[in-house]
Amino acid sequence: MKILDRVALGILILGGIHLLLIGLIGFNTVEFFLGSVEEWGTRIVYIVIGLSALWCFKYFSFTPRGGSRLRDR
Repeated sequence: MKILDRVALGILILGGIHLLLIGLIGFNTVEFFLGSVEEWGTRIVYIVIGLSALWCFKYFSFTPRGGSRLRDR
């Protein structure tokens, strides 16, 4: 699972940079490389970014020193 966690976090970081570029300069990198939102390649990229964000929700239960604060419950 450690590899999947790192991949999901990496995709989420790239998605955040993508949104930063849209917000700052109006440049949509996904649409630039894969076409409009109606095309399947673009939709798949957005779905993967969304699934990565959902996967990374589990990090909210981690403490700054590592581990989980919910472990003893």
